[in-house]
Amino acid sequence: MANKRKRPAAMREEERQAQRAAARAERRTRRAAEQATQNVPQKTEAPKAPQKAGVPHKKKKINKFRVAVVCTAAVLVALVALGVASAAGVRTPISSIAADGEPEFFSTVKPQASAAPAENTASAAPTPSSAFDGALFIGDSMTTRLKSYVTDGAGSTTALSDAEFMTRSDYSWGEAQNELNGGEGGLWLDDDTALTVTEAIDRFSATKLYIQLGKEDLTYNDVSDVTSTAQAVISALQTKYPNLEITVQAVTPMLEWIDYQGLSSSTIAQYNKAMQTYCTGKKNLKFLNIAAFCTEGYLPAEYCADPEGLCIHLNDEGCAIWADYLLGNKTPEPSPTPTPTPDPNGDSTDNTDNTDTTDIAGDTYTDDSGDYTDNTGDYTDDTGDYTDDNGDYTEE
Repeated sequence: MANKRKRPAAMREEERQAQRAAARAERRTRRAAEQATQNVPQKTEAPKAPQKAGVPHKKKKINKFRVAVVCTAAVLVALVALGVASAAGVRTPISSIAADGEPEFFSTVKPQASAAPAENTASAAPTPSSAFDGALFIGDSMTTRLKSYVTDGAGSTTALSDAEFMTRSDYSWGEAQNELNGGEGGLWLDDDTALTVTEAIDRFSATKLYIQLGKEDLTYNDVSDVTSTAQAVISALQTKYPNLEITVQAVTPMLEWIDYQGLSSSTIAQYNKAMQTYCTGKKNLKFLNIAAFCTEGYLPAEYCADPEGLCIHLNDEGCAIWADYLLGNKTPEPSPTPTPTPDPNGDSTDNTDNTDTTDIAGDTYTDDSGDYTDNTGDYTDDTGDYTDDNGDYTEE
């Protein structure tokens, strides 16, 4: 016969309480019966004759009431024990029935309903992230204007607010190249910390780089020199960060008739065209022509933030168009190269020479000093001096 397991303490206590209750009920019943007997007047009986030897005594009569009380108490104890076992989650499996037919009681906590299986995150589709998570914008004062629009203007409600910006008003391709060659950082993170272009990329763990430079370089420098420097910087960044997506952004043109020490809408257009050609077809390299909305080749006055200054920075309306290009709401088209036309004062783009509108292709040119050249390279001035394209010179 299998060893019986001990009953749990809680069950034994319940049984003892039930037994005590039954005992108390039995005592109360007995006392009540005794009191009832005492109150009944006793009959005077004649003395019994002595029982004869060999005659058996009469058996004592069974108290049926007492038996009923005891049985009832036993049933109550059993019911209470079963209720406690059920409430505690005790089960008596078929395998626990002993050989003598008595169940083995043991404490087994009923297992809770199994929770729903955890979601398989490995196969679940990831939550789409912003296109500008991990994006870093680097630029000069033109990009600073976009930063202000994204930080404090309407751009803060767009995905551009997820990007990081590192700018300085006079930052240039030349300075970035100097940093790549070991120079000190020129992008100020705060009043005490200056970063190089590569330090900025590393600090923000950038996966995308949007860079707009050239305004400072085109001042005093030829377009070919500026594009050569820009391409050297981009090539070095691609070598160091082969998985970095680089987007070169065009420089927007200036207001009409503006020429600031070599920086003009014409030189900007030449630079943009050269950079677009360089970026086309290269891995992880794009060119975004944000100057495409300047359909005449000049910055429209309604989008200029500094008409009394350099005449090149975009106001909030202009930055909104810039943001639309970045967000894919606008598709840029090739922007035209501005063609010089006379202004009301007779001055051309450098405010000193005058273009004869008879042939704007260059066949005939006269400036306000009377000098002349044609598209064959010949030259004569108003003193009668002459030289041709072979270098010969004659004077009257």
